[in-house]
Amino acid sequence: MLIEETVKSWLDEKFTEESFINCFVVDIFLTPHKLEIFLDSDERLNLDMCGQISRWLGHKIEEANLMPDSYRLEVSSNGLDRPLKLHRQYIKNIGRDVTVHLEHDKIIEGKLTEVKPDMIIVSQEVIERENKKKVKKIIDTIILMDDIIKTFIQIKF
Repeated sequence: MLIEETVKSWLDEKFTEESFINCFVVDIFLTPHKLEIFLDSDERLNLDMCGQISRWLGHKIEEANLMPDSYRLEVSSNGLDRPLKLHRQYIKNIGRDVTVHLEHDKIIEGKLTEVKPDMIIVSQEVIERENKKKVKKIIDTIILMDDIIKTFIQIKF
């Protein structure tokens, strides 16, 4: 079994514990001297939780002699600068502003309003002129999951 698969199965087991029940693995990256793990949670994931998981995982790796050479282990939350990858991340972020990248450099920005197994709906506010007045309208765009290259949460202040 590959190192990444072993680590993922260990973490999936860890995430059945009460303290970590809503956590999940988003990505695992392995380079010759670094194991980088990105986590997320349906509710909350804080620095203390990442630290606990990192210490626990470090011990597991050492006990199993999974990484025979020296390495650096980094466990962190997925962060707002990383794209959404999993369906449950989309569900968690309903109501937030997103930027969705599609093929042919097409980008759709708006509020993520609905998530289904095979699609999302992004609502965009547009201003149109009607009878010399500006009128705000909401346009819903249906985007198939298969058409999404990447989606980012917009950070607004």
